[in-house]
Amino acid sequence: MTIEELSKKTVMELKAYAKKNNIELFDSKTKLEILEILASWAPNENIQVETKKKEKDSAIYSTRNIYWSGVGTLSIGYNIVTKEDADKWLTRKSVRSASPEEVARHYGK
Repeated sequence: MTIEELSKKTVMELKAYAKKNNIELFDSKTKLEILEILASWAPNENIQVETKKKEKDSAIYSTRNIYWSGVGTLSIGYNIVTKEDADKWLTRKSVRSASPEEVARHYGK
């Protein structure tokens, strides 16, 4: 549901929508406060752009949890990162490249 559609709803309808979608409204009581919170959850055109960017991501496998300041964090197992970050992570001994087929097989596809 878009913000335009949500703005046509009453406060009670907005609260019901938030509850149904497990969105915490905290102490918001006015329609404007509720819409501001829901705006961060409502789908928008930027999501489609991000989906296209993910095609340029790489799968890597880490044998341990790693934090690298300025680069990010890896958990044990398969991680999806940008190609630029993958190049950095692959310099670490405990990180290796993972093929799409390997990741799909791991997740049962």
